[in-house]
Amino acid sequence: MKTFYLIILSLFIASCSTPTIKVVHYNIKEFSTDKIDDKNHLQVKNAALALKGHPFDVLSLNEIQFDREGVPTPLQTTRGENIKKLAAYFNVPEFTSVFHPANTGERAKKQKNGSYFTNAASKEARAHADQINFGLFPHQYSTGALIKYKVISEVVVKDIKWKDFNPNLNLDQFRTPEGKKFPADMKLFDKNFTDIVADVDGHEVHFIFLHTVPAYHFGNKKSPNYKRNADQLRFLEWYLTGATDIDVNLSSLKPLSSKDTFIAMGDFNTDINNLENEGSVVLNRLFKKSNTFIKTSEMSFTNEGGSYSPKPFRLMLDYIISSKNLEPVSGGIIHPEWKKREELGCNGMPKMLPPSDLALVSYIDQKKKQECWVLVDKQYQILKEASDHYPIWGHFKFK
Repeated sequence: MKTFYLIILSLFIASCSTPTIKVVHYNIKEFSTDKIDDKNHLQVKNAALALKGHPFDVLSLNEIQFDREGVPTPLQTTRGENIKKLAAYFNVPEFTSVFHPANTGERAKKQKNGSYFTNAASKEARAHADQINFGLFPHQYSTGALIKYKVISEVVVKDIKWKDFNPNLNLDQFRTPEGKKFPADMKLFDKNFTDIVADVDGHEVHFIFLHTVPAYHFGNKKSPNYKRNADQLRFLEWYLTGATDIDVNLSSLKPLSSKDTFIAMGDFNTDINNLENEGSVVLNRLFKKSNTFIKTSEMSFTNEGGSYSPKPFRLMLDYIISSKNLEPVSGGIIHPEWKKREELGCNGMPKMLPPSDLALVSYIDQKKKQECWVLVDKQYQILKEASDHYPIWGHFKFK
């Protein structure tokens, strides 16, 4: 009987000591080297404030420029240091940095002075941009991560040809914005796919980071984006579960086994509720094979347009999922009080000092063609000025 109680006690202690894995994912809009090097830059400060009160063991970051010598100007001298600088901003300088250059912008063209264009609003800049993997300069939209745990190994996938992954692909149906054909050796990923294996209290856990191409055409009706988004998500599904709806024969890679533990996160760039997107169909299928802290029917939005108008454009684009042997304890989207607002009219800037918890901001009323003013929650302003995406977080435990 004494042995029985000792066994029960040991099981109870083991269950109480089961580690909680805390992850946060954040797509920080166009976080370039010049912003990161400016400690007083408003977006840098607001990004740090956005994550305040949300401790993490793993932080996934999208749209971070991978710094490289001579990019975007000859004055740039560092390589791969941006993620370490962000670790200091987010008060985790002791965390392991994971950072690899994305494919974005590799085909971008320089100006005559040796610099790349950096203003996307310029027609000349768009003409010099990478038409295959997007980006105004090399590695513009890279993915980084900060990890508390000891990293055991890593797999970075960026050079797989799209047709090698999906032999049924017909690239002839697509055209660049200039009307040109896409190259036969076009890569599957416009950025990259990263699998980091870390030691979490004696458990090997795969942390998967992915930022897919947007499931949107950007005015080019013959864009491959929808198909490419779907196939990038098919790769994710195959890698995590060993199967998808096409036959995959990649001799250089093996998918995870059913016994492996994983947490995958990123901007998957398709709204799971929009089943007209092929990628959303793939994503829904993957959700049924895995665990998540948000049920499909309860999803809100993680992406919001830059305007403070009453009805900004909103989409659900960012996700965190895990293997079945992990239990989602809690999680959600770091949403501000976006419904809290007071319209102040369109007759010029009000002469007032807002309360400390509110911010005075403006937007253009498209019907009136006027600048209108509104009081919004201060945290709403902080998050809006940090990015066009909201951070998401999830806490997981071993079953």
